[in-house]
Amino acid sequence: MTVPPDRGGLVEVYPQASWPPLDLDAAALLLIDLQRLCVARDSGMFARAEALGIGERMAPYGDRLERLVFPNSAALAESFRAAGSPVIYTRIRSATQDGSDRSGAHVRLGLHVAPDDPDGNIVPEVAPRTDDLVIDKTTSDAFIGTGLEQTLRDLEVDQLVVCGVLTNECVSSTVRHAADVGFTVTVV
Repeated sequence: MTVPPDRGGLVEVYPQASWPPLDLDAAALLLIDLQRLCVARDSGMFARAEALGIGERMAPYGDRLERLVFPNSAALAESFRAAGSPVIYTRIRSATQDGSDRSGAHVRLGLHVAPDDPDGNIVPEVAPRTDDLVIDKTTSDAFIGTGLEQTLRDLEVDQLVVCGVLTNECVSSTVRHAADVGFTVTVV
C-alpha cells in the first residue's frame, strides 16, 4: 500500500478511515489571530517581550511571520475568495471594556484586548475584505462562546482549512474542537 504523504501512517493504522478531498464548495478558510496583539512587531507580544528585556527572542517569530505566514495566509484567503468560499478571521477581543467576559485562562495570563484597543485589529498584510467574517473570541478555542459552529452550519460548511498563529494554543484548540463536532479539518 502506498501512503499519501499528507496522511502519514494513520491510513496504515486505520485503513478504513478516509478523508474527503478538499471541496471548496463545502469549505471555509479560518484564519486564527492574525491581529496586532499576536503578530505586530511594535505591539502586543513583541512589546511585552521588549519590556521584559527578551525582545530578541521574538525576532525569529517575526521573521517567519513576514516571510511565510503573512504572504501564504493572504494567498490562501485570495484563493478562497476567488472560489466563492467563506473566509473567516478570529481575533482575541473582549466585548467589555474591563474584560470581565474573558475566559479564566486569559484572565490568568493577563490577556485582555478591549473593544477599542488597536491590538484587536487584523494586520494590513492579511486584512479582511468586505464579505469576510471577523469573529471575536475570549478563549483559545474559537468555537467557545462565539457562535462559530452555527455560522459554519448556516454557511453549509463541513470542511475547514485552518491557519494562523499560536499553533500550540489557539489553532490547536480550535482544530480539535472542529474535528470533534464533525468538520473535516486541514491545518496549513
